[in-house]
Amino acid sequence: MRLPTAVHRLRDDEAGISLIEWLVAMFVFGIVITLIANLYVSTTNAMDNAQNTNQNTRTAANAMNEMARMVRAGTDNPVPATGFGTPPPNDPAFVYARNESVLFYAFVNLTGTAQQPIQVRLRVDASTRKLMEDIWPATSLGNGYWSFPSETTTPQRTRILADVVAPKTTTTPWTFTYLDTTNTAIATGAGVTGGVANVSTTLASIASVQITLTVLSQLGITAHSVSLQNTVGLPNLGLHRAVT
Repeated sequence: MRLPTAVHRLRDDEAGISLIEWLVAMFVFGIVITLIANLYVSTTNAMDNAQNTNQNTRTAANAMNEMARMVRAGTDNPVPATGFGTPPPNDPAFVYARNESVLFYAFVNLTGTAQQPIQVRLRVDASTRKLMEDIWPATSLGNGYWSFPSETTTPQRTRILADVVAPKTTTTPWTFTYLDTTNTAIATGAGVTGGVANVSTTLASIASVQITLTVLSQLGITAHSVSLQNTVGLPNLGLHRAVT
């Protein structure tokens, strides 16, 4: 007679999870999963931002250091005399000086112990916005005189200094701004190929170059961009710059 009583007690004491409890548990679980997902996305984005900014900073710094090293070594190219009397003036250090490209002579010892000048071109490619460095070696004419190949010949060395350089805007200067001895910007023509007048006396008046560089992760994407600006003097030219 006690069996029905025991069965009844077991039925009344049966443990389990109700539908409401399941819904509450799923709701709480969803909140936890959402928080974890948001934390993961935020952490990933922060790491990507830091990585991109760090990469652009390193690229901009390395590119600026290399350009400054080359420009600082800019030097005139001596021209041999053709007869008695005063020798002709040297060729200016700058073959041309444009808004986004510059071609000049520099006295930099890149390899070995031989001391000889090189011809350097720094330029921003108009289509890809890559910052390029091209170098041509000099050919000795004897007695300290040198000749250089045409710009149209294949450079001895070409390398990319930065993958993407931001184009000029209405509020930013060109990549290259040329200053005279009073630190005044020399007038340049418009457009990427515009620049200082291609006249020896004007080119010879360049005492320093202001380099403005903004490196991007991708063309048209300004997030994580890094901008640097540096004014580089040319001590080899012997021009006395005003101190500001």
